[in-house]
Amino acid sequence: MPRLVELLLLLLLLTGWMVGVVLVRSNSLRLPIDLSRPELDDSFHYAGIYPLEQRGEGAFRWTSGSFLVQLPWGYQLAPAYAAVVRMDAGLPNSRELTFLANERPLVKVIPAETPRIYRLLLPPQGVDDVSLRLALEITPLQLPDVTRPLGVILTGLELRALPFTDWPTLLLIPCALLLIWALAHWRGSSSVSALLLSTSLAVALFVLYATQLRPAPLPYLTMAGFSVVATVVALLLARDPLVRSGLALLTIVISFSGMLWASWLSDDAFISFRYAQNLIAGNGLVYNPGEWVEGYTNFLYTMLVALLLRLGGDPVLWSYLSGVGLALTLLLVTYTLGSRLLGPRWGLVAALFLATSQSLLIHSARGGGLETALYALLLLAAVSLYLWGATGTEQWVATSPTLIMTGLLLALATLTRPEGALLLLLTLFHALVRDLRWNDLRLGGIAVFVRRNVGLLALVGPYLLIMIPYFLWRYSYYGDLLPNTFYAKTGGGLRAIPRGLAYSWSFAQTMGGPLLLLCLGGLVTGRWRAIRGWRGYLLLLVGVYTLYITAVGGDHFRGERFFVPLVALVALLLADGLALVTRMALNQPRLRLVAPLLLTLLLGLYSGMALNRPQELDQTLRGMDEGLWIWREIGWWMADHTAPDASIAVTGAGAIAYYGQRTTIDMHGLTDRHIARVVVPDMGTGTPGHEKRDPDYVLNQRQPTYIPYMWSDYFPDVDYLRADYELVTIKTRYGRELLMWKRR
Repeated sequence: MPRLVELLLLLLLLTGWMVGVVLVRSNSLRLPIDLSRPELDDSFHYAGIYPLEQRGEGAFRWTSGSFLVQLPWGYQLAPAYAAVVRMDAGLPNSRELTFLANERPLVKVIPAETPRIYRLLLPPQGVDDVSLRLALEITPLQLPDVTRPLGVILTGLELRALPFTDWPTLLLIPCALLLIWALAHWRGSSSVSALLLSTSLAVALFVLYATQLRPAPLPYLTMAGFSVVATVVALLLARDPLVRSGLALLTIVISFSGMLWASWLSDDAFISFRYAQNLIAGNGLVYNPGEWVEGYTNFLYTMLVALLLRLGGDPVLWSYLSGVGLALTLLLVTYTLGSRLLGPRWGLVAALFLATSQSLLIHSARGGGLETALYALLLLAAVSLYLWGATGTEQWVATSPTLIMTGLLLALATLTRPEGALLLLLTLFHALVRDLRWNDLRLGGIAVFVRRNVGLLALVGPYLLIMIPYFLWRYSYYGDLLPNTFYAKTGGGLRAIPRGLAYSWSFAQTMGGPLLLLCLGGLVTGRWRAIRGWRGYLLLLVGVYTLYITAVGGDHFRGERFFVPLVALVALLLADGLALVTRMALNQPRLRLVAPLLLTLLLGLYSGMALNRPQELDQTLRGMDEGLWIWREIGWWMADHTAPDASIAVTGAGAIAYYGQRTTIDMHGLTDRHIARVVVPDMGTGTPGHEKRDPDYVLNQRQPTYIPYMWSDYFPDVDYLRADYELVTIKTRYGRELLMWKRR
């Protein structure tokens, strides 16, 4: 293609992008909340609204005296909004109602007895608050024959994003596309492939920009920036035009996954945040000041959070940012290792399997906030270094520098998750088996074998150099050989295995179910050589780690969190088996022509099914995320309205403790030494991490000042609580009314 024609086409593409962005943002985006449905849209959060009722031919809902609707991350979508509210008092009325936006009063009105439409211009985004909240406050009526307090009747509600000119997106994305086009040329792409890469990126980015119906935790431009940076790295790693385009599109899937599907944060992440918070405050690495209990298993991650807090960062924001960054790094490392072992195009297939794993996305780019993605990356980096000398053949030599780095990375992985110790043992075992010869089994051969493998000290030495001082420190600091969470979550023995089997099968289904048999494809020919080679190493890691997960009974988080570190390894083995089957098909004259088509269809079908897991999963994650932010409001209330010596007993031990900064009793024992060691008769059959409890100890020894009413079922019955507690209603910063048990 002549260079002038190419430049004209590129200019046309960039102009089209800019015109499209202007047209998209020149129209108001409407976000209606359908009040006529029995179930409200779970993309919004609600408080103070009652179930659906009928009046004539129309549907309506009563509110309480304080109604709240929240659009999480709403100001990521637009800088300004208007609201349209259709309501009436429903009864003869002289009560004054106040409209509030993000807790700021807008206007006071006296609602009419018949439906009326109110149009409100909401204020722009506040400092450090990108969620949009609209509230109504009115003195409630308490009718004689109605048990609930009545506010007003809502019959319609809509939020409208006001038109605006998105200058950063309008100008920066075309510059990024131009950079990618120039870099592709510099890296040897033809005019057609460079233009095709830029065009495919532009189309994908524009479609995502134009179809934003719900905001994400990160701004559009940030997500696009992640994708652009990862695409630039992909251009440096790959030379095949098809591979470059494929990697670029996969970076978009990962970067925008928090917008394409439900995003969330785990309450357990805030336990680590709480430890880091106390460390920075000078209270030590503790959950409650003065209580030396190791209620975390992610030391390195907690230290990184402490560093972030020390620098003034927000761990919530950085959880989302690091999740996307770590997932993209996993993608590129998986491709790099797969390209080395299988070739560039099969490396891309492995990257495809990884990028379409919702288990990985849920615990990285979609949020989660835990150490899972960091641990997965450290594991994959260690595996990649150990296999650095390997290619498509089975044999390689692991040099001392790579072994030293592998040992260091495995030490960092162990500091992130204790399972890293298992990975070291498996790597050492494989290194010994790989070098084992028949002569070593004869008399006197063992000594020769040991002398020949003394170089493996380069693997073990750096690991022990880090882990021994760490173990001695933590034992002297906390006084336990194992973390407190080990005692809180274990004790079920064989009873946990059925639960672990169901957990493992759930993950297997997400990775293709029967297709996972392809992971054994490398053992079809040259079995012993394959077992001693890189295929055997990956199978050893995946197999033993799966047995471990099954034995401990899995985890309670959706998305099979414990299996996330194995996703890249399974993706490589799956791509390897598929490559073998494809080569066999291409050697058959009758299949030679249809094999590429069948492979393309299989990969497309697999990706679609993997990404579109059951809708209930997103609903569960949205519910968990909404619960987390309600617990944050409880924590804020504790910080705002209680004395420093007040305490609260909870079963969600993260956000309440982090935001409340009061003594917090974890009623399931993750951070409580006594409850963690309680003997439970049916341990291993319930929800992992939520089985141990001791109501008598909580009430009579810990004597919390407050207990949220939502966790009353922890105790035998209500009368058990009424002896020492009374029910009170609290009102949070956002106007939400919640019940709490308060100690008399």
